[in-house]
Amino acid sequence: MNDICVCNSVTEEDIRHAVVAGVRSFEALQWLTGCSGGCGGCEQEARRLLSDIITEIACAYPTFHLMPGQDGQ
Repeated sequence: MNDICVCNSVTEEDIRHAVVAGVRSFEALQWLTGCSGGCGGCEQEARRLLSDIITEIACAYPTFHLMPGQDGQ
């Protein structure tokens, strides 16, 4: 698997797992994975990928965007 963030060995799969775990912002992704915490050269690609993965999963699962406790229950 290709690293998105070479400095911290963060892969696309790591970002996908982070989204499934509840990450919805680049800042949260950085905190959880360390992505873009070295040279910062991956930030644009990581932000794009994060957004694409959130959109992809949200289209497949319409309630996916909801955080725990935000579903009205």
